[in-house]
Amino acid sequence: MRRLDFLILAFISLVGFGCQPGSEAPLVTQRFLHQNWQFSQADKTEWLPATVPGVVHLDLFDNKVIDDPFYRSNEDSLKWIGEKDWIYKTSFSIDKELSADKVDLVFEGLDTHATVELNGQEIIAASNMFRSYRSNIKKLLQKGTNELIIRFQSPLKYNKQQAGKLAYSLPEDERVHSRKAPYQFGWDWGPVFITAGIWRPVYIETYNSARISDVQLIQKELSDDNASLTAAVTVEASKKGKAKLTISSPDNKFESITQTVVLDKGTNKTNLNFVINKPQRWWCNGMGKATLYKVETKITTDAGIQKTIDKIGLRTIELVQEKDKTGKSFYFKLNGIPVFAKGANYIPQESFLPRLTKAQYEARIDDAVKANYNMLRVWGGGIYEDDLFYELCDEKGIMVWQDFMFACAMYPGDDTFMENVRVEVEQNVRRLRNHASLVLWCGNNEIANGWHDWGWQKSRGYSAADSLTVWTHYQNLFHQLIPEILEEEDPGKAYWSSSPSFGWGHEEALTEGDNHYWGVWWGKEPFDMYKQKVSRFMSEFGFQAFPDINTIKSFTKPKDRDIWSKVMRTHQKHPIGNETIMEYLKRDYKTPKDFESFVYLSQVLQAEGMMTGIAAHRRNMPVSMGTLYWQFNDCWPVVSWSSVDYYGHWKALHYYARKAFANIFVSPDIEGDQLKVFIVSDNLEPTSGELEMTLMDFGGKVKWSKSMAIDAKPINSTLAFEQNVTSFLQNLDKRKAVLKTVFKKDGKEIAENFQFFVSPKKMLLQKPDIKLTTKRLDNSIEVILSSKTLCKNVFLSLGTVKGWWSNNYFDLLPGEEKRVVFYGDDLPNNITDLLTVFSLYNSFK
Repeated sequence: MRRLDFLILAFISLVGFGCQPGSEAPLVTQRFLHQNWQFSQADKTEWLPATVPGVVHLDLFDNKVIDDPFYRSNEDSLKWIGEKDWIYKTSFSIDKELSADKVDLVFEGLDTHATVELNGQEIIAASNMFRSYRSNIKKLLQKGTNELIIRFQSPLKYNKQQAGKLAYSLPEDERVHSRKAPYQFGWDWGPVFITAGIWRPVYIETYNSARISDVQLIQKELSDDNASLTAAVTVEASKKGKAKLTISSPDNKFESITQTVVLDKGTNKTNLNFVINKPQRWWCNGMGKATLYKVETKITTDAGIQKTIDKIGLRTIELVQEKDKTGKSFYFKLNGIPVFAKGANYIPQESFLPRLTKAQYEARIDDAVKANYNMLRVWGGGIYEDDLFYELCDEKGIMVWQDFMFACAMYPGDDTFMENVRVEVEQNVRRLRNHASLVLWCGNNEIANGWHDWGWQKSRGYSAADSLTVWTHYQNLFHQLIPEILEEEDPGKAYWSSSPSFGWGHEEALTEGDNHYWGVWWGKEPFDMYKQKVSRFMSEFGFQAFPDINTIKSFTKPKDRDIWSKVMRTHQKHPIGNETIMEYLKRDYKTPKDFESFVYLSQVLQAEGMMTGIAAHRRNMPVSMGTLYWQFNDCWPVVSWSSVDYYGHWKALHYYARKAFANIFVSPDIEGDQLKVFIVSDNLEPTSGELEMTLMDFGGKVKWSKSMAIDAKPINSTLAFEQNVTSFLQNLDKRKAVLKTVFKKDGKEIAENFQFFVSPKKMLLQKPDIKLTTKRLDNSIEVILSSKTLCKNVFLSLGTVKGWWSNNYFDLLPGEEKRVVFYGDDLPNNITDLLTVFSLYNSFK
């Protein structure tokens, strides 16, 4: 539900209401019930203190019943928690609330199968963690002490019961009957922590005469002169009467509009039109300012007032799919301008969701901005995120591709399940639709792909009738129910029924729609295959790497720090993940000398391999118009595809993404026997500058150089230079040759990149001779490095000091000076003593 800004004051109870001015009493109050909770295993009698919002795993940990679930292999011994039923209870006193017209008990999130009893009477039967529940409890309340009990059934038990009712088995039938976050049942990067509890706020909400239950802000027209909008206001009234509705700007950005309405008892809907003159548009990161306008909605009756605040961005957004010579386009157009989507897939930041903090949300979205993202895909195996996530994306200009929470499985289609989903979809669409950042609704993750390509029908032994039934249920959900709700609740916003549109083995995956390309990793294809498998919009592709060594130390003992140890296997959820990393590593790198060197090399391998894909997508603009790699973040400390680990440490990939996602990106490449240099630009206007190219050996001896004027085309890729590789290298030993490419504008370096001519395994690297100095600044430290020889993939670390580097895992050319800045708060005085420098040469035996 939308968080409303309520004034918490005393109530005035009236038998009727009008709209006389002067009353400033609040119409609505909330009293949070987050105190004095206890919990118990259902088949035991011991009661322990509980935290609300929370989940049972955290309560067990806080009471020292279990050890840290993330430490070593503790996860393996905690699966019993999800197999048990649990009971939570509290008591609270009631007095003045009884005088209100309406008294509701509201749960913003119950996880998941729960019955709620108030004073011995069942009032709610919950079966969906993605929706809220509201019950009118005024008649059940008693003056003085009231008892609230919630009984949670094991999702595993529930799914087993529901699966037993079908004549066939559904893929992933141990989870699909529950409307619960799929990732909590385990994924190939996530642990099995099947939680239960009151995971979002619970409160008693009271109101007199009327309350605002929803405000939809609809942009009708947008021009440079004005924006025409409608506020569609939904009001719940406890009795018939008059009220005033006002739409205003707390910042005086537009004129207020007031309308007197006659409310009937029950639900009332009213439209108020307003205009914003000389509107400033909302732009995504890299294209302009993400301007937001505050809109206050107020209802006034003679019983009091209620106000809500929304922040909106004024923009046009469309998903463009038009036939062309390649096939059919797939790109977003923001304010009439094509956008190359740059970013990653976002998963929940926590296995235990209630302990997420505002600071963590802010840090992750800041990480996206620092890496020049303009889009995040909220993946369908997680949750509909907290309001704060979308608010931050609004503020920072991060577009959101929003999946509904269905992933990698077929789902039931009975009336009870479909009605449950209907409420879930309606509630979340209403909650999220006003956000400027939200640009696409997507039905599911990989379900159409799975049905057509993963052999479910054969592995499950489906008859023709079974297949027809299961597929009909799919169509009813994703081609009827969800789009019909969207047409009613959020018309005009694009809907994409399933991502990807075709599996990566199909020819159409490269010519239309979006693509999840997993030939690299799952198919063990070489990284160079990314250059051939360029699609219209790459919404998933990825490669694993180990997390930061300090993250690994947080869950291991020294004896565990071996890639084949039981503990490291617990924190590697892909069945052949470490084997796959090692196989790719052996192709291009020498054998690492120790565990820490392997961790470092896994990150370099991931970054270099993923850069091959990202750069190929960028070079193929405007045919290719999006690259969202798998994945941005982690939900626990783990070996995974992420570029930022659970504790917020940037892997090498995140630094590489920062470079590749910049508005100007220089991309040299070897295609066959041709060396090519491209200038990729996301700028809205042509960018004039100079391309400087220098060919040298690893000792710094320059063999060739060239400078040329370049006009980089807007939102496009420009081929700036091309030459046969053999003639270009002449007699230079390619094992120790590097081409430096730099794009400058007005003499200032805008972008830099390098081209090597053999794999790192074959490079004739010399022992590093790095000289460095440091300079302390306010909340940062500048490091200046130089070397007489090439130092490849230089990694700077300050251990556990919190912060980030302006650049890392970079190549340091001989005879050149590299300046890198570390940004952090509360930097220790001895920070220079903590600095370590590591490079590719140091990692080999």
